Amino acid sequence: MPKPMNISEARTRLPELARRVSARVGAVEYIEHRDLPDDLALTSASYIAFLETTVAELRKLKTTKFVVEGTIHSDLSDEHLAAELAQMKSNAGIQADSKMREFAK
Repeated sequence: MPKPMNISEARTRLPELARRVSARVGAVEYIEHRDLPDDLALTSASYIAFLETTVAELRKLKTTKFVVEGTIHSDLSDEHLAAELAQMKSNAGIQADSKMREFAK
């Protein structure tokens, strides 16, 4: 993030800032205000619309629950399955480290 300019400078340079953010898709100018806890951001309305649409689509993806379906059957509980998978991952890491040491020789 570029260094924000203060509100007085931004007020003076507003026409220039408006041209800069409208000239480049996704351009953002950050403005700090001593009385506000967070910086302000000047950008184009079309970029805000793009960001809102993107967030809405991502929220849709996040709400779908992952369910394992198919031919895998297990008598393990979810906790035991998670523990077994963690152990397999650990073993794979140990094997990878061992191979790296062999290649380093």
